[in-house]
Amino acid sequence: MNKKIVIICAVVVAAAAAAFFMMKGGGDGAATSAKPTDVIKVRVAAQPTSGQVFQFIANKHGFNKEEGVDVEMVWLSNLSDAASALMADQVDVLSTYGTGGPLIYIANGQDFNIFGGYMIIGETPVYGKPGTAYTGLESFKGKRIGITRGGTPDIVLKGILYDAGYPFSYGGNTVIGDKNDPDMIKFFEYKKNTDVLQAIANGEVDFGATATGYQIQARDLGLEVKMWPDELWPNHSCCRMLCTNKYLQNNEEAIYRLLRSYLRAEEYMQTNMNEVSDLVVENLDLKKETADSFVLSPHMKYDTDPFTKSVEKMWNKMSNFGYLTVGNVKLEEHMNSSIYKRALESLIKDYPDSQFFKYKMEQFKANNL
Repeated sequence: MNKKIVIICAVVVAAAAAAFFMMKGGGDGAATSAKPTDVIKVRVAAQPTSGQVFQFIANKHGFNKEEGVDVEMVWLSNLSDAASALMADQVDVLSTYGTGGPLIYIANGQDFNIFGGYMIIGETPVYGKPGTAYTGLESFKGKRIGITRGGTPDIVLKGILYDAGYPFSYGGNTVIGDKNDPDMIKFFEYKKNTDVLQAIANGEVDFGATATGYQIQARDLGLEVKMWPDELWPNHSCCRMLCTNKYLQNNEEAIYRLLRSYLRAEEYMQTNMNEVSDLVVENLDLKKETADSFVLSPHMKYDTDPFTKSVEKMWNKMSNFGYLTVGNVKLEEHMNSSIYKRALESLIKDYPDSQFFKYKMEQFKANNL
């Protein structure tokens, strides 16, 4: 099918679904059961560059209060700091730190548990100069690609290339495929996404992939989007919500309430995305143009669902190209979808007229192990 036709159809279906979901009687109406009388505090860590839209909506519209959960946001700019805070019991939940990074921690023995989602795809394009040709994956042959090691753009792009059978190297001496292949793709690692953009502009690399929220900076450097990885690997899994297994075992009620609140926020968002963008600007040090560039992007999909099948798929791909060693680690012991399911079932009971929650249950059944 023609790619343009597919995109048009997807947009029409999404618009129709959003209108259908927001029929009267959804999660922002009156519930059929009593709300909690106590309040549980949860400390959630997130990156300040991409925000925490479920929290912003839940806080503004009273969902957290109604569900009896008090969320304290802790803004940490990278996974290393966030994971250290989680292990030190300085925060309870991590939200916007991808999937691959947490999976590496799990493979290395950290007792983390993925119980929900924040976004399933996260607006992570590949950039290049206007004069750099891109017609498909074959355009990467023999080229240099800049990335930040272990981020979603890095892992997803490598996964796509691995599945397509293209040889590539990374980290200076790791080679996937025939090391003598003249079409070897070389990945160059940078500390920051802004460094990746600058490397493209300076000609150090031919292409570069970044995390969410850098389109305006890329444009200002004279760069343009060359490809969207989510078009080749749909629902690849981006930011997951996770905590330690110990916290999950001792605080199931807190997670349950948080998920109920965020699911209600997700329902509200379906027809109020401009408000979501305004809240990102209000709560973070971002310009409206920057917020709109990713919040309203068709390549950004906010979703609370755990998507454990997508997480498992990324786990296996990362093992294939050497980013983690599975060893004796059982991934199923580090994922929990039962609390999310219970939260969703309770919302369906409380808001029987909500088509959105019913849809979310069908999605849950299709996307979880």
